[in-house]
Amino acid sequence: MKRTVTLIFIAFFSFSTLFGQTTKTMTWDGQERKYIEYVPASYQQGTPAPVLFCLHGLGDDMTNAFNTFGFKKIADDHGWILITPQALEAYVEMISASIGAAWNSGISADASIIGGSGRIYINKDVDDSGFMMAILDNLIENYSIDEDNVFVTGFSMGGFMTNRLAIEHSDRIKAGASVSGTIGCDLLQDGKSQVAPISMMHIHGTADEMVTYNNGSLMYYMFELPISKGGAEATVEFWRNTNGCDPTPEVYQFEDIANDNLTFEKYTYKNGTNGTKTCFIKANNGKHTWYYTPANDIDYATEIYNFFASCMNETSVNNELTQQFEIVPNPSTGIFHINADNLKQANIYDMLGNKITERIDNTIDLTNYPSGIYLIEIISNNGARQCRKIVVEK
Repeated sequence: MKRTVTLIFIAFFSFSTLFGQTTKTMTWDGQERKYIEYVPASYQQGTPAPVLFCLHGLGDDMTNAFNTFGFKKIADDHGWILITPQALEAYVEMISASIGAAWNSGISADASIIGGSGRIYINKDVDDSGFMMAILDNLIENYSIDEDNVFVTGFSMGGFMTNRLAIEHSDRIKAGASVSGTIGCDLLQDGKSQVAPISMMHIHGTADEMVTYNNGSLMYYMFELPISKGGAEATVEFWRNTNGCDPTPEVYQFEDIANDNLTFEKYTYKNGTNGTKTCFIKANNGKHTWYYTPANDIDYATEIYNFFASCMNETSVNNELTQQFEIVPNPSTGIFHINADNLKQANIYDMLGNKITERIDNTIDLTNYPSGIYLIEIISNNGARQCRKIVVEK
């Protein structure tokens, strides 16, 4: 079948501007598909912008994902273009009902578990992977896109779809982050077991009641449906092994402040092929939920952004900026000097992603802030951006 791509613009803002939130409709593979495109006000034509795809879960929709996951603030703060696509409704003959919007993420289940025969497939003939690459192609045609820094993240079935995109399109995607969604059981079939290295993050709660932590099974009423190649730790090990990362991780324990009966641990496996890394955030006693501050000790959107930004640091950074960019001393008691002849602006963030100050000169003064790790985003005169960590030690 010949695939045609047609775009219809349903704008929430004036057509005279590129900025803001726009719902777009695309005819892809003979079906009408929709997605939300968000272009921050800081976007400048001619300055390549990173792209972030954010994928909703089973039965959810793009509007809820756009409004609740927290990536609009990330886009505004860092000049990224945010894409939130809509999955198609899935009708399952076995139960004679729709299960809501669902991605073709590479999962299926043995129907005999619920009294049927054969396998249950969800939107098996829908090319969601191609749909998202078509969106990316359209962005490249209409905006200045940093093609070396395209990222994808998703929750639940969106996390499954994130893994599928990472497996199938590592040539176009820089890094991915799956939350409560592992690797579908139907992927890597027919001898297609060679996966290219790509930096990946996985986040999962140990008490996840929908996609189980230990084996990635889907809990459907009283039934446990095996839909995955493994649970949370098996998913992390798959990517660590694929990327050739160190077997021993760096471990970070988030401070337990919020009264939520949860604790969070982060394991980072470094030194992978081509600078890739694998990161795992374990939510002890965590449910099938998207956690955020200040209700919790962690903000998933911020952690995902920090991971993606760290991937940008190690590769695909602007050469002109890299050659002239230095921060001294680091660590410091609070005063930092930026050695960069082409500095336009420096934004300083705490580790929760909150902007605490911005500067247009070369001196950063954090003497009134507590000891800890901060992020500095350097913006050069030509619009290139780079993030690094700075440490205040008093």
